[in-house]
Amino acid sequence: MKRRFGLSAVLPLLSSLGCHSPATVAKIPSDLRSPFVGYQSETYRKDAMWLCRPGLAGNVCAEDLTATELLPDGSKQTVPHQPSAQPKVDCFYVYPTVDLSMSAQNHSDFSDLAPMKRTVLAQAARFSEVCAVYAPLYRQVTIGTYFAGTERRERFLQSAYSDVLDAFLHYMGQHNQGRKVVLVGHSQGADMITRLLRQIFDKDPTMRERLLLALPIGGPVETETGKLVGGSLENIPLCSRSDETGCVVAFRSFRTGADTRRAIFAPSPGHAPACVNPSEPGSQDVKPLSRVYFPVDAQSKKLLRGIDDVTTPYVLLRGAYQAACQTSDVGYRYLGVSTVQADGDKRSPLLDLHDRRLNRAFGLHILDMQLAQGDLIDLVGKRLGSVGP
Repeated sequence: MKRRFGLSAVLPLLSSLGCHSPATVAKIPSDLRSPFVGYQSETYRKDAMWLCRPGLAGNVCAEDLTATELLPDGSKQTVPHQPSAQPKVDCFYVYPTVDLSMSAQNHSDFSDLAPMKRTVLAQAARFSEVCAVYAPLYRQVTIGTYFAGTERRERFLQSAYSDVLDAFLHYMGQHNQGRKVVLVGHSQGADMITRLLRQIFDKDPTMRERLLLALPIGGPVETETGKLVGGSLENIPLCSRSDETGCVVAFRSFRTGADTRRAIFAPSPGHAPACVNPSEPGSQDVKPLSRVYFPVDAQSKKLLRGIDDVTTPYVLLRGAYQAACQTSDVGYRYLGVSTVQADGDKRSPLLDLHDRRLNRAFGLHILDMQLAQGDLIDLVGKRLGSVGP
């Protein structure tokens, strides 16, 4: 029987891990050239290997995303989700670690999709406001794999990435039809997206032209210190303007002023963790986070307060949090998040940013996508004018 541990039990241990991603070795068929038109995967031609895909029966990203908005005057209002009727771009999303088994291995049992569905709904489905969402299943590594030796861990990660690569090539070959693409991933998913960027996009002008935006959030993305490139990628820069395309938005979120001495994914010498403020790329100032969405379920209620009377699947807050890219006293770059203290705001803080569970090696990692979700969606929406009718 697999033993399963709560995430809070393993967070302190993960601070000591070196989780940098070495150069990928997954192979592309030798006769295949970008943009991979016509490629078909034996695995990903099966509907059962997709959680989200336009026209898919049981499309997870088409489920109910209605939110209850908590207003500053203390009242509430229901906010329905409004997917785009004719999205101009595609979003290819890779989910984070959901298998908390401490055995080092790849997750290959897809009989229970509940953990993946919950995560995809919380992190990716709302992007359907601005894009057509594609989310494959893949043989992700368990959380226990991160405690394995470097070579063994990388072997399992390569198996995970081989699935993601195969799914992406199938998407390009069968579904893309010349559209620009947004790459989205969180944590292990961000690692997978960074590998895709490095292998498929970074040295290929054709594919860089196809890239609208990359959002590898909460993963091991770094640049040369003080630069927008170098480190994880050679040619694709961090975004430095709100209207820039073909660039990367990446960050790891912590409470403002957090102790980062044991923070995850410590950078290699001469490099710094990537930090782009999702509210305004390029800005070093404190900016409000526009729309924060939290799922309303038993898992969230362990961390959030004041949502017992919310009956919709999500709760929404506007202008309740703010963020800025910061450098700690040990040189660690991160997105510092704090609560907005506005006069007359009657809302009780749902989230205690000083909660000890959010002030360990991972900081606010489990909330990276929730805190910035509205701004990440807006980053895509603001760029739609660049993709034509």
